[in-house]
Amino acid sequence: MRIAGAAAVAAVALVLLFANVLRHPQYTPDGIVYARFAARDAGRPEREATLQARAFYERTAMMQNPRYRDLIELDPSVSFARSKVFENRVLYPWAVAALLPLAGFKALFIVSAVSYVAFGLALYWALLAVGRPVFAAAFAVIALALPLTRSIAASDLTDMLAMVWWTFALGALLYWMRREGTRGMMTVLLIAGALLALTRPTPYLIVIPAATAAVLRRSWLPFAASLGSVLAFAAAAVATHAFGVSEQLRWVYGHRPARGGNATFQSWYRSSLWATVRAAIVSGVKSIAIPVLFFSAIWAAARGRLRDEFIVLIAAGVACCIAIPFNPVESALARVIALPLIPVLCAIAQALAAVYLPEPHLAADPRLDRRSAPVR
Repeated sequence: MRIAGAAAVAAVALVLLFANVLRHPQYTPDGIVYARFAARDAGRPEREATLQARAFYERTAMMQNPRYRDLIELDPSVSFARSKVFENRVLYPWAVAALLPLAGFKALFIVSAVSYVAFGLALYWALLAVGRPVFAAAFAVIALALPLTRSIAASDLTDMLAMVWWTFALGALLYWMRREGTRGMMTVLLIAGALLALTRPTPYLIVIPAATAAVLRRSWLPFAASLGSVLAFAAAAVATHAFGVSEQLRWVYGHRPARGGNATFQSWYRSSLWATVRAAIVSGVKSIAIPVLFFSAIWAAARGRLRDEFIVLIAAGVACCIAIPFNPVESALARVIALPLIPVLCAIAQALAAVYLPEPHLAADPRLDRRSAPVR
């Protein structure tokens, strides 16, 4: 049954990939930065890397937007210095660089496409930790079909690759919570967390739910494994001389779309943070699914059913929102908050199905009320 579910998820992912995702590539201003980095990682000098990436992006619709045109046509002497904020996101450009000799800059989209399929399978695997294969396959297919997921999969961004590592890390934590493959799952958590930090600098996504699990189960293992993401983040920051939080915020301030008025950095930050928090709340409420699933998780946890698993998933949801103070930009909410929430919401739905729609022979099993009881 599990193999059949994996095959179904892979089949749907491939159909969506070739029927939709690959037909609608999403060129972004960040993408040209990763194109330059990839060309440099492939051995090109910085000037040549800049000019090659420029030649590729000059053929896209981005050239019709004056603001994006300026980014594409940056002088080679300043192009890498002005992209410093992305310097520590090393894994995606490395992967693209490996494919450059074969696919040119189309490799940006190939990496995202392959990551899309891998994400679907990783999510299916993660959901099996807390429920039945049929529901795991259904929720994985829903996640793949979401417009946001398909849009990110069609883009030249790090996000889809990051989703693979985030989902593997979350799944490893859930398997550990279910007492399955304890040592192996901690290895998966450590490796996936490190790869996530090298793809997008978000170690907090791993550390917060892992620390929660460690406290609930009185074990240092998950927290220790999660520190792999912190070490990878720190190593990349040192090696690339990456921006700190203050420098990153000032970079966002300097590149905000509307520079009207004489707003100071402090006043801009306060107003942008409040506007972004308000937009996140409004968007979350409008989605309906987010508040319903989280309140349902709280309700189920309060009744003692898979209590620890629900608490860890709620902590993971909170971790997804930690990015707001570091990137108070309303337009970034979908990518920075909503996207990493997808596997968390799917896991909550899967756990709710395990509790309230168990297999017939488990329907009256009192172990479902125990915090560490396995769900077969």
